[in-house]
Amino acid sequence: MIRMRNRLAVAAAVLLIAGLLIPAGVWGAPKSELVVVSGMWSPPNNFSPIFTDSSYGYYCVRFMFQGMVEARLENNQMKFFPALAQKWEIGADNQTFTFTIHPKAAWHDGKPVTAEDVLFTLMTISDPRTQTNRGAEIATIAGLDERGKRPAGGQLGVRVIGPKQIEIKTRVPVDPTMFLERVGNNVYILPKHVLGDVPPDQLARHPFMLNPTVGSGPYKFVQYKTDQFIELVQNENYHNGVPNVRRVFVRIIPPTTMVAQLERQDMDLSAGFGIGEIPIEDWDRVKGMPHIRAVTFAGPGYQYMLVNFQKAYLQDKRVRRAMAHAINRQLIVNQLIKGEATLAEGPIPPRNPYYNKNVKPWPFDTARARQLLVEAGWDFNRTLLLRVPVGNTIRERSADIIRENLLAAGVKVDIQKSDFPTHIAALQQGNFDMALLGWAGPTDPDVSSQYRTGGQYNYSYHSVAQMDQLLDEGVKISDPAKRRAVYDKFQELFADELPIIVLYYQNARNAIAKRMTNVFDDAAGLYDFRTYTWVAGTQ
Repeated sequence: MIRMRNRLAVAAAVLLIAGLLIPAGVWGAPKSELVVVSGMWSPPNNFSPIFTDSSYGYYCVRFMFQGMVEARLENNQMKFFPALAQKWEIGADNQTFTFTIHPKAAWHDGKPVTAEDVLFTLMTISDPRTQTNRGAEIATIAGLDERGKRPAGGQLGVRVIGPKQIEIKTRVPVDPTMFLERVGNNVYILPKHVLGDVPPDQLARHPFMLNPTVGSGPYKFVQYKTDQFIELVQNENYHNGVPNVRRVFVRIIPPTTMVAQLERQDMDLSAGFGIGEIPIEDWDRVKGMPHIRAVTFAGPGYQYMLVNFQKAYLQDKRVRRAMAHAINRQLIVNQLIKGEATLAEGPIPPRNPYYNKNVKPWPFDTARARQLLVEAGWDFNRTLLLRVPVGNTIRERSADIIRENLLAAGVKVDIQKSDFPTHIAALQQGNFDMALLGWAGPTDPDVSSQYRTGGQYNYSYHSVAQMDQLLDEGVKISDPAKRRAVYDKFQELFADELPIIVLYYQNARNAIAKRMTNVFDDAAGLYDFRTYTWVAGTQ
Protein backbone atom coordinates (compact mmCIF):
# COMPACT_ATOMS: atom_id res chain seq x y z
CA MET A 1 0.00 0.00 0.00
CA ILE A 2 1.53 3.27 -1.09
CA ARG A 3 1.60 6.02 1.55
CA MET A 4 2.22 9.70 0.94
CA ARG A 5 5.79 10.53 1.92
CA ASN A 6 5.81 14.28 2.29
CA ARG A 7 3.61 17.29 2.69
CA LEU A 8 3.46 17.99 -1.04
CA ALA A 9 2.07 14.52 -1.57
CA VAL A 10 -0.42 15.05 1.22
CA ALA A 11 -1.58 18.25 -0.42
CA ALA A 12 -2.10 16.35 -3.65
CA ALA A 13 -4.02 13.72 -1.71
CA VAL A 14 -6.43 16.37 -0.48
CA LEU A 15 -7.33 17.14 -4.07
CA LEU A 16 -7.82 13.46 -4.82
CA ILE A 17 -10.02 13.05 -1.78
CA ALA A 18 -12.37 15.73 -3.05
CA GLY A 19 -13.14 13.39 -5.93
CA LEU A 20 -13.29 10.27 -3.70
CA LEU A 21 -9.76 8.94 -3.25
CA ILE A 22 -10.88 5.39 -2.52
CA PRO A 23 -13.58 4.40 -5.01
CA ALA A 24 -16.15 1.84 -3.91
CA GLY A 25 -14.61 -1.60 -3.91
CA VAL A 26 -11.04 -0.45 -4.71
CA TRP A 27 -9.56 -0.66 -1.23
CA GLY A 28 -6.07 -1.27 -2.50
CA ALA A 29 -5.97 2.25 -3.98
CA PRO A 30 -3.54 4.77 -2.45
CA LYS A 31 -4.69 6.29 0.82
CA SER A 32 -3.43 9.52 2.26
CA GLU A 33 -2.88 10.10 5.94
CA LEU A 34 -6.17 11.99 5.86
CA VAL A 35 -8.28 8.84 5.34
CA VAL A 36 -9.19 6.12 7.85
CA VAL A 37 -10.83 2.81 6.95
CA SER A 38 -12.56 1.05 9.82
CA GLY A 39 -14.12 -2.40 9.68
CA MET A 40 -17.19 -3.80 11.41
CA TRP A 41 -18.86 -7.19 11.05
CA SER A 42 -22.46 -6.41 10.10
CA PRO A 43 -24.43 -3.63 8.37
CA PRO A 44 -26.47 -1.08 10.34
CA ASN A 45 -30.27 -1.23 10.28
CA ASN A 46 -30.51 2.56 10.11
CA PHE A 47 -28.83 5.75 11.31
CA SER A 48 -31.54 7.04 13.62
CA PRO A 49 -30.11 9.04 16.55
CA ILE A 50 -33.07 7.98 18.71
CA PHE A 51 -33.82 4.51 17.38
CA THR A 52 -31.25 2.21 15.91
CA ASP A 53 -31.50 -1.21 17.48
CA SER A 54 -27.90 -2.33 17.08
CA SER A 55 -24.43 -1.14 18.02
CA TYR A 56 -23.53 -1.18 14.32
CA GLY A 57 -25.86 1.74 13.72
CA TYR A 58 -24.69 3.67 16.78
CA TYR A 59 -21.06 3.25 15.75
CA CYS A 60 -21.87 5.44 12.74
CA VAL A 61 -24.44 7.71 14.41
CA ARG A 62 -22.04 9.01 17.03
CA PHE A 63 -19.71 10.37 14.33
CA MET A 64 -22.53 12.46 12.85
CA PHE A 65 -24.64 13.46 15.88
CA GLN A 66 -23.86 14.59 19.41
CA GLY A 67 -25.37 14.98 22.81
CA MET A 68 -24.76 17.85 25.17
CA VAL A 69 -21.62 16.30 26.68
CA GLU A 70 -19.14 13.52 25.95
CA ALA A 71 -18.46 10.90 28.62
CA ARG A 72 -15.24 8.97 29.10
CA LEU A 73 -14.26 6.47 31.79
CA GLU A 74 -10.76 7.32 33.01
CA ASN A 75 -9.10 5.47 35.89
CA ASN A 76 -12.46 4.00 36.88
CA GLN A 77 -13.98 7.47 37.12
CA MET A 78 -16.50 8.97 34.71
CA LYS A 79 -15.41 12.31 33.27
CA PHE A 80 -17.35 14.67 31.03
CA PHE A 81 -16.22 16.96 28.24
CA PRO A 82 -17.97 19.56 26.06
CA ALA A 83 -19.92 18.32 23.05
CA LEU A 84 -22.82 20.50 21.89
CA ALA A 85 -22.79 22.18 25.29
CA GLN A 86 -19.94 24.55 26.02
CA LYS A 87 -20.65 24.42 29.74
CA TRP A 88 -23.20 23.06 32.21
CA GLU A 89 -24.28 23.79 35.75
CA ILE A 90 -25.65 21.41 38.37
CA GLY A 91 -28.05 22.90 40.91
CA ALA A 92 -27.46 22.42 44.62
CA ASP A 93 -30.68 20.40 44.71
CA ASN A 94 -29.25 17.79 42.28
CA GLN A 95 -32.47 18.23 40.32
CA THR A 96 -31.70 21.21 38.09
CA PHE A 97 -29.27 20.95 35.17
CA THR A 98 -28.57 23.94 32.94
CA PHE A 99 -26.74 23.54 29.63
CA THR A 100 -25.26 26.34 27.55
CA ILE A 101 -24.80 25.35 23.90
CA HIS A 102 -21.57 26.36 22.17
CA PRO A 103 -22.18 29.65 20.31
CA LYS A 104 -20.74 28.18 17.09
CA ALA A 105 -22.48 24.79 17.31
CA ALA A 106 -24.26 24.34 13.97
CA TRP A 107 -25.99 21.71 11.90
CA HIS A 108 -24.28 20.43 8.78
CA ASP A 109 -26.52 22.64 6.64
CA GLY A 110 -25.29 25.74 8.48
CA LYS A 111 -28.33 26.30 10.72
CA PRO A 112 -27.44 26.94 14.39
CA VAL A 113 -28.01 24.25 17.01
CA THR A 114 -30.38 25.80 19.54
CA ALA A 115 -32.15 25.03 22.79
CA GLU A 116 -35.28 24.47 20.70
CA ASP A 117 -33.55 21.48 19.08
CA VAL A 118 -32.86 20.02 22.52
CA LEU A 119 -36.45 20.57 23.62
CA PHE A 120 -37.74 19.07 20.37
CA THR A 121 -35.57 15.98 20.86
CA LEU A 122 -36.74 15.39 24.42
CA MET A 123 -40.38 16.03 23.48
CA THR A 124 -40.06 13.59 20.59
CA ILE A 125 -38.47 10.81 22.63
CA SER A 126 -41.05 11.22 25.39
CA ASP A 127 -44.01 11.21 22.99
CA PRO A 128 -45.86 7.87 23.42
CA ARG A 129 -46.23 7.66 19.63
CA THR A 130 -42.48 7.72 18.96
CA GLN A 131 -40.61 4.49 18.33
CA THR A 132 -37.38 4.96 20.27
CA ASN A 133 -34.98 3.18 22.55
CA ARG A 134 -33.88 6.35 24.32
CA GLY A 135 -36.81 6.47 26.74
CA ALA A 136 -34.90 4.85 29.58
CA GLU A 137 -32.14 7.45 29.20
CA ILE A 138 -34.47 10.38 29.94
CA ALA A 139 -36.86 8.68 32.40
CA THR A 140 -35.59 10.72 35.37
CA ILE A 141 -36.80 14.01 33.84
CA ALA A 142 -39.78 15.57 35.60
CA GLY A 143 -43.11 14.80 33.98
CA LEU A 144 -42.12 11.40 32.59
CA ASP A 145 -42.96 7.86 33.66
CA GLU A 146 -40.45 5.05 34.16
CA ARG A 147 -40.42 4.40 30.40
CA GLY A 148 -39.48 8.00 29.64
CA LYS A 149 -42.93 8.81 28.25
CA ARG A 150 -45.27 11.73 28.95
CA PRO A 151 -48.64 10.68 30.37
CA ALA A 152 -51.68 12.29 28.75
CA GLY A 153 -51.67 15.98 29.65
CA GLY A 154 -48.23 15.70 31.29
CA GLN A 155 -45.71 18.54 31.23
CA LEU A 156 -42.05 17.91 30.49
CA GLY A 157 -39.63 19.38 33.04
CA VAL A 158 -37.63 21.29 30.43
CA ARG A 159 -37.42 25.07 30.00
CA VAL A 160 -35.80 27.05 27.19
CA ILE A 161 -33.99 29.96 28.83
CA GLY A 162 -32.57 31.45 25.65
CA PRO A 163 -31.56 30.48 22.11
CA LYS A 164 -28.50 28.64 23.40
CA GLN A 165 -29.49 27.77 26.96
CA ILE A 166 -31.82 25.15 28.37
CA GLU A 167 -32.79 23.94 31.85
CA ILE A 168 -33.76 20.35 32.62
CA LYS A 169 -35.30 19.30 35.94
CA THR A 170 -35.62 15.78 37.32
CA ARG A 171 -38.49 14.35 39.36
CA VAL A 172 -36.29 13.81 42.41
CA PRO A 173 -32.64 14.47 43.28
CA VAL A 174 -30.39 12.25 41.16
CA ASP A 175 -26.73 11.34 40.94
CA PRO A 176 -25.28 14.04 38.64
CA THR A 177 -22.93 11.51 37.06
CA MET A 178 -25.89 9.34 36.10
CA PHE A 179 -27.77 12.30 34.62
CA LEU A 180 -24.84 13.59 32.60
CA GLU A 181 -24.10 10.16 31.19
CA ARG A 182 -27.68 9.13 30.44
CA VAL A 183 -29.26 12.43 29.36
CA GLY A 184 -26.16 14.46 28.50
CA ASN A 185 -24.09 11.86 26.65
CA ASN A 186 -26.51 9.16 25.47
CA VAL A 187 -29.20 11.37 23.93
CA TYR A 188 -28.23 12.63 20.48
CA ILE A 189 -29.95 15.87 19.50
CA LEU A 190 -32.24 15.98 16.45
CA PRO A 191 -32.54 18.90 13.97
CA LYS A 192 -35.97 20.42 14.57
CA HIS A 193 -35.91 22.39 11.32
CA VAL A 194 -35.58 19.11 9.38
CA LEU A 195 -37.81 16.74 11.38
CA GLY A 196 -40.13 19.07 13.28
CA ASP A 197 -43.08 18.52 10.93
CA VAL A 198 -42.77 14.72 10.79
CA PRO A 199 -45.50 12.93 12.79
CA PRO A 200 -43.85 11.11 15.73
CA ASP A 201 -45.20 7.73 14.65
CA GLN A 202 -43.54 8.13 11.24
CA LEU A 203 -40.06 9.17 12.39
CA ALA A 204 -38.59 5.66 12.58
CA ARG A 205 -39.40 5.06 8.90
CA HIS A 206 -38.56 8.55 7.67
CA PRO A 207 -36.00 8.66 4.81
CA PHE A 208 -33.75 10.84 6.97
CA MET A 209 -32.93 7.82 9.14
CA LEU A 210 -31.23 6.17 6.16
CA ASN A 211 -29.79 9.38 4.73
CA PRO A 212 -28.86 11.59 7.71
CA THR A 213 -27.38 14.52 5.82
CA VAL A 214 -27.99 17.06 8.60
CA GLY A 215 -26.13 16.21 11.79
CA SER A 216 -24.13 18.25 14.28
CA GLY A 217 -21.07 16.08 14.91
CA PRO A 218 -17.47 16.14 13.67
CA TYR A 219 -18.33 14.13 10.54
CA LYS A 220 -20.92 14.53 7.79
CA PHE A 221 -22.76 11.74 6.01
CA VAL A 222 -21.78 11.17 2.37
CA GLN A 223 -23.26 7.83 1.37
CA TYR A 224 -24.18 4.32 2.45
CA LYS A 225 -23.46 1.60 -0.09
CA THR A 226 -25.80 -1.07 1.25
CA ASP A 227 -23.97 -3.93 2.97
CA GLN A 228 -20.61 -2.57 1.73
CA PHE A 229 -19.54 0.67 3.39
CA ILE A 230 -20.53 3.97 4.97
CA GLU A 231 -18.63 7.08 3.89
CA LEU A 232 -18.24 10.15 6.10
CA VAL A 233 -16.37 13.39 5.53
CA GLN A 234 -14.82 15.88 7.93
CA ASN A 235 -17.06 18.69 9.20
CA GLU A 236 -14.85 21.67 8.41
CA ASN A 237 -17.03 23.92 10.58
CA TYR A 238 -17.11 21.70 13.66
CA HIS A 239 -17.28 23.96 16.69
CA ASN A 240 -14.93 21.91 18.87
CA GLY A 241 -12.12 21.89 16.31
CA VAL A 242 -11.81 20.44 12.81
CA PRO A 243 -11.03 16.69 12.97
CA ASN A 244 -7.60 15.57 11.82
CA VAL A 245 -9.05 12.77 9.71
CA ARG A 246 -10.46 14.13 6.46
CA ARG A 247 -12.57 11.14 5.40
CA VAL A 248 -13.82 7.97 7.10
CA PHE A 249 -14.93 4.73 5.49
CA VAL A 250 -16.69 2.20 7.71
CA ARG A 251 -16.59 -1.07 5.80
CA ILE A 252 -18.77 -4.12 6.39
CA ILE A 253 -16.22 -6.92 6.75
CA PRO A 254 -17.08 -10.44 8.00
CA PRO A 255 -14.82 -11.74 10.79
CA THR A 256 -13.50 -14.44 8.45
CA THR A 257 -11.90 -11.90 6.10
CA MET A 258 -11.00 -9.11 8.52
CA VAL A 259 -7.43 -10.27 9.11
CA ALA A 260 -6.73 -10.56 5.40
CA GLN A 261 -7.90 -6.95 5.01
CA LEU A 262 -5.47 -5.88 7.72
CA GLU A 263 -2.61 -7.75 6.08
CA ARG A 264 -3.26 -6.05 2.75
CA GLN A 265 -3.54 -2.73 4.58
CA ASP A 266 -7.03 -2.29 3.17
CA MET A 267 -8.25 -1.56 6.70
CA ASP A 268 -6.70 0.68 9.35
CA LEU A 269 -8.51 -0.47 12.45
CA SER A 270 -11.21 -2.78 13.71
CA ALA A 271 -14.38 -1.01 14.78
CA GLY A 272 -14.12 -2.25 18.31
CA PHE A 273 -15.90 -3.95 21.11
CA GLY A 274 -18.67 -6.31 20.09
CA ILE A 275 -19.00 -5.12 16.48
CA GLY A 276 -15.60 -5.44 14.86
CA GLU A 277 -13.10 -7.27 17.00
CA ILE A 278 -10.39 -9.57 15.74
CA PRO A 279 -11.46 -13.25 15.84
CA ILE A 280 -9.62 -14.98 18.65
CA GLU A 281 -8.24 -17.66 16.31
CA ASP A 282 -6.50 -14.90 14.32
CA TRP A 283 -5.24 -12.91 17.30
CA ASP A 284 -1.68 -14.30 17.33
CA ARG A 285 -1.45 -13.68 13.60
CA VAL A 286 -2.47 -10.05 14.04
CA LYS A 287 -0.03 -9.55 16.90
CA GLY A 288 2.73 -10.60 14.50
CA MET A 289 1.91 -7.99 11.85
CA PRO A 290 4.72 -5.38 11.86
CA HIS A 291 2.43 -2.54 10.76
CA ILE A 292 -0.33 -3.27 13.33
CA ARG A 293 -0.61 -2.48 17.03
CA ALA A 294 -2.71 -5.19 18.71
CA VAL A 295 -4.39 -3.99 21.92
CA THR A 296 -6.64 -5.57 24.52
CA PHE A 297 -8.60 -3.99 27.35
CA ALA A 298 -11.41 -4.93 29.70
CA GLY A 299 -14.60 -4.41 27.77
CA PRO A 300 -17.84 -2.88 29.04
CA GLY A 301 -20.12 -5.66 27.85
CA TYR A 302 -21.04 -9.29 28.07
CA GLN A 303 -22.46 -12.20 26.13
CA TYR A 304 -25.55 -13.85 27.57
CA MET A 305 -28.38 -16.28 27.01
CA LEU A 306 -31.95 -15.06 27.17
CA VAL A 307 -34.61 -17.32 28.68
CA ASN A 308 -38.17 -16.57 27.56
CA PHE A 309 -40.39 -16.04 30.62
CA GLN A 310 -43.46 -16.11 28.38
CA LYS A 311 -43.01 -19.86 28.23
CA ALA A 312 -44.62 -21.43 31.31
CA TYR A 313 -42.03 -24.22 31.42
CA LEU A 314 -39.20 -21.67 31.83
CA GLN A 315 -40.72 -19.61 34.64
CA ASP A 316 -39.48 -21.79 37.50
CA LYS A 317 -36.15 -20.32 38.55
CA ARG A 318 -34.90 -23.83 39.36
CA VAL A 319 -34.95 -24.48 35.61
CA ARG A 320 -32.89 -21.36 34.91
CA ARG A 321 -30.51 -22.18 37.74
CA ALA A 322 -30.15 -25.68 36.31
CA MET A 323 -29.13 -24.11 33.00
CA ALA A 324 -26.59 -21.90 34.77
CA HIS A 325 -25.09 -24.98 36.43
CA ALA A 326 -25.20 -27.02 33.21
CA ILE A 327 -23.32 -24.58 30.95
CA ASN A 328 -19.56 -24.90 31.22
CA ARG A 329 -18.82 -21.21 30.87
CA GLN A 330 -15.16 -21.58 31.78
CA LEU A 331 -14.77 -24.07 28.93
CA ILE A 332 -16.28 -21.53 26.53
CA VAL A 333 -13.82 -18.90 27.75
CA ASN A 334 -10.79 -21.21 27.65
CA GLN A 335 -11.58 -23.00 24.42
CA LEU A 336 -13.11 -20.25 22.31
CA ILE A 337 -11.59 -17.05 23.70
CA LYS A 338 -8.22 -18.30 24.98
CA GLY A 339 -9.02 -17.01 28.45
CA GLU A 340 -9.68 -13.44 27.27
CA ALA A 341 -12.83 -13.05 29.38
CA THR A 342 -14.13 -13.01 32.94
CA LEU A 343 -17.03 -14.98 34.42
CA ALA A 344 -19.76 -13.12 36.28
CA GLU A 345 -23.42 -13.55 37.21
CA GLY A 346 -24.91 -10.14 36.60
CA PRO A 347 -25.33 -7.24 34.17
CA ILE A 348 -22.83 -4.87 35.79
CA PRO A 349 -19.29 -5.60 34.54
CA PRO A 350 -16.31 -6.24 36.83
CA ARG A 351 -14.63 -3.06 35.55
CA ASN A 352 -17.61 -0.98 36.72
CA PRO A 353 -17.28 0.90 40.05
CA TYR A 354 -20.75 -0.44 41.01
CA TYR A 355 -19.79 -4.09 40.50
CA ASN A 356 -20.63 -6.34 43.49
CA LYS A 357 -17.60 -8.61 43.80
CA ASN A 358 -19.37 -10.77 46.39
CA VAL A 359 -21.78 -12.16 43.79
CA LYS A 360 -20.21 -15.27 42.29
CA PRO A 361 -21.22 -17.26 39.19
CA TRP A 362 -23.14 -20.50 39.70
CA PRO A 363 -20.49 -23.26 39.34
CA PHE A 364 -20.49 -25.80 36.54
CA ASP A 365 -22.21 -28.89 37.97
CA THR A 366 -24.10 -31.20 35.60
CA ALA A 367 -25.38 -33.45 38.39
CA ARG A 368 -26.79 -30.50 40.32
CA ALA A 369 -28.39 -29.18 37.13
CA ARG A 370 -30.21 -32.45 36.52
CA GLN A 371 -31.32 -32.61 40.16
CA LEU A 372 -32.85 -29.13 39.92
CA LEU A 373 -34.66 -30.09 36.72
CA VAL A 374 -36.16 -33.14 38.43
CA GLU A 375 -37.27 -30.99 41.37
CA ALA A 376 -38.91 -28.54 38.95
CA GLY A 377 -40.81 -31.35 37.21
CA TRP A 378 -39.04 -30.82 33.90
CA ASP A 379 -40.34 -32.69 30.85
CA PHE A 380 -37.19 -34.39 29.56
CA ASN A 381 -38.91 -35.08 26.22
CA ARG A 382 -39.30 -31.37 25.50
CA THR A 383 -36.98 -29.76 22.92
CA LEU A 384 -36.10 -26.07 23.31
CA LEU A 385 -35.34 -23.60 20.52
CA LEU A 386 -32.08 -21.68 20.89
CA ARG A 387 -31.83 -18.74 18.49
CA VAL A 388 -28.36 -17.54 17.49
CA PRO A 389 -27.44 -14.51 15.32
CA VAL A 390 -24.72 -15.06 12.74
CA GLY A 391 -21.67 -12.82 12.44
CA ASN A 392 -19.96 -13.32 15.79
CA THR A 393 -18.16 -16.62 15.25
CA ILE A 394 -17.37 -17.13 18.94
CA ARG A 395 -21.02 -16.73 19.84
CA GLU A 396 -22.02 -19.18 17.12
CA ARG A 397 -19.52 -21.76 18.38
CA SER A 398 -20.57 -21.23 21.98
CA ALA A 399 -24.09 -22.27 20.98
CA ASP A 400 -22.79 -25.75 20.14
CA ILE A 401 -21.13 -26.07 23.55
CA ILE A 402 -24.30 -24.83 25.27
CA ARG A 403 -26.40 -27.39 23.41
CA GLU A 404 -24.06 -30.23 24.39
CA ASN A 405 -23.92 -29.07 28.02
CA LEU A 406 -27.69 -28.78 28.34
CA LEU A 407 -28.20 -32.17 26.69
CA ALA A 408 -25.84 -33.72 29.24
CA ALA A 409 -28.17 -32.38 31.96
CA GLY A 410 -31.26 -33.67 30.14
CA VAL A 411 -32.41 -30.61 28.18
CA LYS A 412 -32.80 -31.13 24.43
CA VAL A 413 -31.97 -28.12 22.26
CA ASP A 414 -32.36 -27.21 18.58
CA ILE A 415 -30.29 -24.31 17.25
CA GLN A 416 -31.68 -21.86 14.71
CA LYS A 417 -29.34 -19.28 13.16
CA SER A 418 -30.32 -16.09 11.35
CA ASP A 419 -28.97 -12.67 10.43
CA PHE A 420 -29.06 -10.03 13.13
CA PRO A 421 -32.20 -8.10 12.02
CA THR A 422 -34.16 -11.37 11.75
CA HIS A 423 -32.84 -12.43 15.15
CA ILE A 424 -33.96 -9.20 16.83
CA ALA A 425 -37.37 -9.43 15.16
CA ALA A 426 -37.81 -12.94 16.59
CA LEU A 427 -36.91 -11.69 20.07
CA GLN A 428 -39.36 -8.81 19.80
CA GLN A 429 -42.08 -11.28 18.80
CA GLY A 430 -41.20 -13.69 21.62
CA ASN A 431 -40.53 -16.42 19.07
CA PHE A 432 -37.87 -18.36 20.98
CA ASP A 433 -37.16 -20.37 24.12
CA MET A 434 -33.58 -19.22 24.53
CA ALA A 435 -31.44 -16.81 22.53
CA LEU A 436 -27.87 -15.59 22.49
CA LEU A 437 -27.13 -11.88 22.52
CA GLY A 438 -24.53 -9.38 23.65
CA TRP A 439 -24.77 -6.09 25.49
CA ALA A 440 -22.46 -3.17 26.19
CA GLY A 441 -24.18 -0.54 28.29
CA PRO A 442 -23.16 2.73 29.94
CA THR A 443 -21.09 2.97 33.08
CA ASP A 444 -24.11 4.05 35.09
CA PRO A 445 -25.57 0.96 36.81
CA ASP A 446 -29.20 1.63 35.90
CA VAL A 447 -30.21 -1.33 33.72
CA SER A 448 -33.96 -0.69 33.77
CA SER A 449 -34.23 -0.83 29.98
CA GLN A 450 -33.24 -4.50 30.11
CA TYR A 451 -34.41 -5.82 33.46
CA ARG A 452 -37.40 -3.81 34.58
CA THR A 453 -40.91 -4.98 33.76
CA GLY A 454 -41.76 -3.65 30.29
CA GLY A 455 -38.22 -2.42 29.61
CA GLN A 456 -37.29 -1.58 26.02
CA TYR A 457 -34.78 -4.44 25.86
CA ASN A 458 -36.42 -6.83 28.30
CA TYR A 459 -36.39 -9.62 25.73
CA SER A 460 -36.73 -12.25 28.46
CA TYR A 461 -40.13 -10.72 29.28
CA HIS A 462 -39.55 -11.32 32.97
CA SER A 463 -41.32 -9.37 35.70
CA VAL A 464 -39.96 -9.43 39.25
CA ALA A 465 -41.56 -6.90 41.60
CA GLN A 466 -38.60 -6.69 43.96
CA MET A 467 -36.23 -6.14 41.03
CA ASP A 468 -38.45 -3.33 39.73
CA GLN A 469 -38.47 -1.76 43.18
CA LEU A 470 -34.68 -1.77 43.46
CA LEU A 471 -34.22 -0.37 39.96
CA ASP A 472 -36.72 2.40 40.64
CA GLU A 473 -35.02 3.20 43.94
CA GLY A 474 -31.55 3.28 42.38
CA VAL A 475 -32.31 6.07 39.92
CA LYS A 476 -33.86 8.26 42.62
CA ILE A 477 -30.79 8.38 44.88
CA SER A 478 -28.25 11.17 44.40
CA ASP A 479 -25.65 9.90 46.90
CA PRO A 480 -23.25 7.44 45.17
CA ALA A 481 -22.61 5.38 48.32
CA LYS A 482 -26.32 4.86 48.92
CA ARG A 483 -26.83 4.01 45.26
CA ARG A 484 -24.09 1.43 45.51
CA ALA A 485 -25.90 -0.30 48.37
CA VAL A 486 -29.07 -0.52 46.28
CA TYR A 487 -27.27 -1.96 43.26
CA ASP A 488 -25.43 -4.44 45.47
CA LYS A 489 -28.84 -5.80 46.49
CA PHE A 490 -30.00 -5.74 42.90
CA GLN A 491 -27.05 -7.85 41.77
CA GLU A 492 -27.67 -10.36 44.55
CA LEU A 493 -31.32 -10.66 43.53
CA PHE A 494 -30.34 -10.91 39.87
CA ALA A 495 -28.07 -13.89 40.54
CA ASP A 496 -30.91 -15.59 42.41
CA GLU A 497 -33.67 -14.92 39.84
CA LEU A 498 -31.50 -15.27 36.71
CA PRO A 499 -33.62 -13.26 34.24
CA ILE A 500 -30.78 -14.06 31.84
CA ILE A 501 -27.72 -16.28 32.08
CA VAL A 502 -24.54 -14.25 31.72
CA LEU A 503 -21.95 -16.29 29.86
CA TYR A 504 -18.88 -14.07 30.18
CA TYR A 505 -17.47 -10.54 30.07
CA GLN A 506 -15.05 -10.53 27.19
CA ASN A 507 -11.93 -8.47 26.78
CA ALA A 508 -11.85 -6.31 23.68
CA ARG A 509 -9.34 -7.22 20.96
CA ASN A 510 -8.56 -4.48 18.51
CA ALA A 511 -6.10 -3.84 15.72
CA ILE A 512 -4.82 -0.34 14.98
CA ALA A 513 -2.46 0.60 12.16
CA LYS A 514 0.82 1.90 13.55
CA ARG A 515 0.72 4.76 11.06
CA MET A 516 -1.98 6.27 13.29
CA THR A 517 -1.06 7.72 16.66
CA ASN A 518 -2.88 9.40 19.53
CA VAL A 519 -5.50 6.65 19.50
CA PHE A 520 -6.98 5.89 22.91
CA ASP A 521 -6.85 2.16 23.66
CA ASP A 522 -10.39 1.90 24.94
CA ALA A 523 -13.91 1.64 23.58
CA ALA A 524 -14.45 5.40 23.50
CA GLY A 525 -11.10 6.14 21.87
CA LEU A 526 -11.79 3.88 18.93
CA TYR A 527 -14.77 6.07 18.08
CA ASP A 528 -12.95 9.37 18.25
CA PHE A 529 -11.11 9.92 14.98
CA ARG A 530 -10.82 13.65 15.69
CA THR A 531 -7.66 13.14 17.75
CA TYR A 532 -5.79 10.82 15.40
CA THR A 533 -2.40 11.89 14.07
CA TRP A 534 0.15 10.05 11.95
CA VAL A 535 3.73 8.86 12.00
CA ALA A 536 5.38 10.50 9.01
CA GLY A 537 6.39 8.09 6.25
CA THR A 538 4.78 5.00 7.77
CA GLN A 539 2.99 2.41 5.70
